[in-house]
Amino acid sequence: MIDYAFKPEILIIDDDSEICETLELLVNSLGFFARYFTNPSQGLEYFERERNPVVFLDVNMPQMSGLDVLQKIKSIESKTQVLMITGEHDIQTVVSSLYHRASDFILKPFLLKSIEAALSRGLEYYNVLKERESRDEAINRDLRLAAKIQSKTMNLPQLTRKMYADVKPVNYVSGDFYQVTQIDEDKSLILMGDIEGHGVTSGLIAILMSTVHKELARTTTTKPSELLSRLNLELYRAIGTHSMTASSILIDHFQKKIVYSRAGHPFPIIFKRDSRAIEILRDVSGQILGILENVEFTETTIDVEDGDVLFVYSDGLLASTSHPLVQSLSQLPMSERLRIDSMNDEIQTYIQYLETSSKASDDISYILLEL
Repeated sequence: MIDYAFKPEILIIDDDSEICETLELLVNSLGFFARYFTNPSQGLEYFERERNPVVFLDVNMPQMSGLDVLQKIKSIESKTQVLMITGEHDIQTVVSSLYHRASDFILKPFLLKSIEAALSRGLEYYNVLKERESRDEAINRDLRLAAKIQSKTMNLPQLTRKMYADVKPVNYVSGDFYQVTQIDEDKSLILMGDIEGHGVTSGLIAILMSTVHKELARTTTTKPSELLSRLNLELYRAIGTHSMTASSILIDHFQKKIVYSRAGHPFPIIFKRDSRAIEILRDVSGQILGILENVEFTETTIDVEDGDVLFVYSDGLLASTSHPLVQSLSQLPMSERLRIDSMNDEIQTYIQYLETSSKASDDISYILLEL
């Protein structure tokens, strides 16, 4: 006899009351409590309340097909193990039931050993699924918390100029990240990074890189090339398992200059104020961070104008500057008051398209800043 510390209730649904009573006696003799219904609708109503771990279900019932009841049970509680009762050696019935996720078959007339074996298998697999569900719930809870913590590291400062930024992870936590630091009234520092891979590990490294970058900018240097060199050392020495692409951009709003340096990251783009022209910041791309210990990065300086819009993004959003989205952004109305808002709306619409069409296979991030 099966020996379980906890004896769950077993549900029986069969239109034949004699079959139900016989099966009830056998199940009770194994130390379980069984409840049966000869009306499948009543049985389903009861199951919806109790979510029994194992259900014995007749294949052929006049009021409702056993296969229909099976599908309804699985839609209510997918973990429940459904043992189909049949007196027919019907291969098609077997195939159809298995297709709809039946767990086993019990042939009439019943044998105690068959009932015992089927119950044992059903409860064992139910418990495996239940433990897996609990584990998955705990993981998802931790991932949601990690995502919340990560989002707190990417708050935008209060600027007099309009700015939009967003990160869309593939799954809760993103390897993409950005950081915008207000150096003084006239200068802003932007870092956008893309840690190799996805998920929690990449997200934790992204948080570390953000923290290191913020501290360096506060205490050591705001030069983009030097910041990338220091981040490279940190990633190489402290982590040693993940690479990272990045763009570091120092904006002097008063002098109308941008100084930038890249480490394998996509080219930033300037959308010009008075034309539909764009300026792609095509400097020599530096070495990806975290691969070599001692790497130096070059800097490029360009002049900008009031009303220009800076666009920094990851390759999860755009793989190329010739992407149709870039053309769409350049064709938007050039009204200074509305342009950056329209650009952000256009980008968000495109991101929604990627997400709803399941085309988003990488983390997505971007920054739009009115210069």
